[in-house]
Amino acid sequence: MDQFDHPFFAPPWRRCATVAVCILWGLFELWNGTVLWGILFLCIGMFAQRQFGLVDWSKYDAGE
Repeated sequence: MDQFDHPFFAPPWRRCATVAVCILWGLFELWNGTVLWGILFLCIGMFAQRQFGLVDWSKYDAGE
């Protein structure tokens, strides 16, 4: 999926923030008792983490 290989996500803090927001929102939804939304956001966060891990971010270190 090429959507994750984007210069916007080149800074590590943006990737971490994206995953963290999804995971935290999923936990918040579970805490409120909305299991479907909680599981959905947890899965989105885990999927994003996996996809970010597959991208070679070194090409953005050179300023390309």
